[in-house]
Amino acid sequence: MDEHAFAVVHKDVMSPRWGTYLLVLLLVVYLLIGVSYVFQTPLWQVPDEPAHVNYVLHVARTGTLPVLQSGDYDAAYLEQIKAARFPPNMSVENIRYEGHQPPLYYIVGAAVVRTIVPQVLGDHPSQEVLARAVHALRLLSLLLSIGILYCTFLIARTLFPRQPTLAVAATALVAFIPQHVAMMSGVNNDVMGELALALLLLQLVRDIQGPNQRTREWLRRGILMGFVLLAKTTVYVPAFLALAAFHLLRATEVHPRSPLRKEIVEGIVEVLIGLLLALPFFMHNVNAYGWPDVLGWRRHAAIVVGQTTTAQYIAEHGWGAYMQRAVTWTFRSFWGQFGWMGVLMDARIYKVLAYFTALLFIAIAVFLLHGCRPRLERLFLRRKTTSPECLAEYQHNGLGVLSAAAVGTWIAYLGYNVSFLQHQGRYLFTGLIPLAVIAIPGIWILLDPRKARRAMTIVAVLGWVALGLAVMNVAGFDRWDALALFGLAFWFGFAEKFPRWRPAWMLLPFVGLAVLDMVALYRFILPALGRT
Repeated sequence: MDEHAFAVVHKDVMSPRWGTYLLVLLLVVYLLIGVSYVFQTPLWQVPDEPAHVNYVLHVARTGTLPVLQSGDYDAAYLEQIKAARFPPNMSVENIRYEGHQPPLYYIVGAAVVRTIVPQVLGDHPSQEVLARAVHALRLLSLLLSIGILYCTFLIARTLFPRQPTLAVAATALVAFIPQHVAMMSGVNNDVMGELALALLLLQLVRDIQGPNQRTREWLRRGILMGFVLLAKTTVYVPAFLALAAFHLLRATEVHPRSPLRKEIVEGIVEVLIGLLLALPFFMHNVNAYGWPDVLGWRRHAAIVVGQTTTAQYIAEHGWGAYMQRAVTWTFRSFWGQFGWMGVLMDARIYKVLAYFTALLFIAIAVFLLHGCRPRLERLFLRRKTTSPECLAEYQHNGLGVLSAAAVGTWIAYLGYNVSFLQHQGRYLFTGLIPLAVIAIPGIWILLDPRKARRAMTIVAVLGWVALGLAVMNVAGFDRWDALALFGLAFWFGFAEKFPRWRPAWMLLPFVGLAVLDMVALYRFILPALGRT
């Protein structure tokens, strides 16, 4: 079978050169939107921003890492200052509960503020100087996030080299989620964690295409593991699972002549290199918090007294209320629940986004059934296939690495919520690249003229059903359900009617997301929180 059979069946009329042009345009638009968020979002109105800024300032002033101490988290004062919208007369200097975090973002941030805003290094800087420092750090986050988007583009181009539209669309999905824009334009180490994981995934996807013949390949992977360990603890599980999947797939699928034992040894060596690079940080934590609190989690749990735990919430409200909150808050805060989880968008926007979310999950299923089913049948049912839509060997295994990272994201998210009530969708952003690279090809398949007509018919029928339920006042249904479904039907209909414009139909929803970014800022965030 031709290794590009999938690309031949679902061919792309866009040239690679146009894909590059659109990527540049996408990045320019993203930067314009991000800069608006940087300077328009009021100070401290990004989750945990005061604590992250104080970490940076501590490193910049002392050249040492902070140590979490009693009093760094005052739950009552934090609620009071949030309710008052962080007025100038209420200091944020004692909000320091992020001092256990890996140091890479804060070391880079300290270098930035020492260079650009040296006045902030003095005791009790003025509000004007502090605002300049915050804006400088926000711009640092925004610039680092460009690396995440570029890695997304390169990963998709590596896996689907003949379909540049998929790479642009995957990058657009990662770029224009409103909550993601808000986080990437704030002061936090989320951006460093996502960037470290993106670089590792890019390296793994590239290396899985060929045999490991050069020392620098596993050395590079080891260095990137060190980057991950120094970036953010929430990316540890996705990174380790992706690395494990990489070596397992290389041994069993991509290069059968490469013994599993050799791959295991290489994986261990890469992890050891990463641990060696992160050793100073781990030693700092052991010295500060004692063994075995290598990551400072025990000290952090002891410091954040007053934060609601999962057990407390379930005891007070029951499992039903907990599950409803978990789904609702996770969904809304993934797409956009701003400030300190207190600023919502219009309910109608969430309804449309719910249908788009459903489309993404359907697209994942479609892609697995079309591109991956022949391979799965061969692996598990021992059944040979001649399907022209079967993916190439390296595509399957690259997607396997991304899937392992996605599973790791959910494991980390669920594990965190076992202890604390933290249904914040932003913690799922470490799985954005796998989501985009796996879901976007499914949407591309659905927009194929041969399948778009069927999809249009199904969605149109659902639209009429939703309209009927809305007319009958069935709880939960209104005209926006019908409008969302009819909009999808027209989208599929145009794709079927004008197949040469398929790349345009593919990218159209992400133009809408970019518009939503600005609507979210000026229609919801600023009216609710005020301006800086």
